[in-house]
Amino acid sequence: MTWAAAPIDLLDELEAERRSQVATVNLCAGPGGWDEGARILGLDLQAEGLDISPDACATARAAGHSRRLVDVATINPASYPYATGLIASPPCPTFSPAGKRQGCGRDYQSVLDVWTGIGWGIPPLEALADIEGMDPRTAMLAIAGTWAMTMENLEWFAMEQVPAVDFAFEDLVAEFAAMDWMGFNVVQIDSRNLGVPSRRARTFIVAHRDRPTNVGHDGRHLERSMADALGWPAGHDVVTRGQRRSSGGNAFSADQPSWCLTGRARSWQRDDGLHLTPQEAGLLSGFRHDYPWTGSRTSQFQQAGDVVSPIVAAMVLGGTLGLDANAPVARELELLYGPQPSTPDTALVTTVEGPPLGYDLSEATSTFTLF
Repeated sequence: MTWAAAPIDLLDELEAERRSQVATVNLCAGPGGWDEGARILGLDLQAEGLDISPDACATARAAGHSRRLVDVATINPASYPYATGLIASPPCPTFSPAGKRQGCGRDYQSVLDVWTGIGWGIPPLEALADIEGMDPRTAMLAIAGTWAMTMENLEWFAMEQVPAVDFAFEDLVAEFAAMDWMGFNVVQIDSRNLGVPSRRARTFIVAHRDRPTNVGHDGRHLERSMADALGWPAGHDVVTRGQRRSSGGNAFSADQPSWCLTGRARSWQRDDGLHLTPQEAGLLSGFRHDYPWTGSRTSQFQQAGDVVSPIVAAMVLGGTLGLDANAPVARELELLYGPQPSTPDTALVTTVEGPPLGYDLSEATSTFTLF
């Protein structure tokens, strides 16, 4: 593996000046979920998003967010020496139950070996030799962690993946504990428990060098149904696979949060034949209805299915940076979907606090949360 992009001292003057203004690097940035989360909080992260998808980059730019169309695997972290924040959403199909989960076998250990090697002082490119020939989607998890461990002036970071990477993120926490960082969270969040009208369970790792982190919510965000969010009458089902049936079924009630959106949501239709639109898919993920999705219909659904929800992103960024995200998130939810439903929330919040993996973290804080 090689990094095609040079360190900043080898760039031309104009490009070096531009990158010196970047305070946050957003890897695999997609169409703008994290950027919109920062907007909800009123934050200007001075972020540059890197992504390999032309359509996702076009969508983000149309929404006013900075994007650089590039393969993240070719970029040297040293080309952003002044950045103090890092966000990453590496691809999930090789870890997800919806995919073949080929990343959960030997390759999983190889990812951990990369981080362990860097922690022991092995040069990053030498450590990354362990992922040569690996599925590039799995390799991107190792690369994202490498950025976090090697960015010279990094003060905080936030990453997300499917829950299958919980143990990998706990390993990464241990590396940052050894580097004397102060605050960490490894958190599983289902977007429906934050008031988003769709299910999307993801694991987040956040860390801050100098302060505790605390990703959570105050319980005020109640579940919303798909029908309420889209203005549908009660009593409809959503058919996801036409006449085809699977072990998981091919229909669900719209009077509850929708199933997790993927690119296949392009085939969803109401039981009376009404098809879901990309704008509605985005709304179900926590984007405003007029968000400028770009590309083919298939591409737009794929973007809406892959992206981190802005509502969840706002909560995670708030907990990482020491901000109370509850009030701005509540305002955003009301703008998107109207007043909160009156049905009591039945979601459970379970928090276990303490050092991970038996490490002595002294004054460091670590919280493992499921909600």
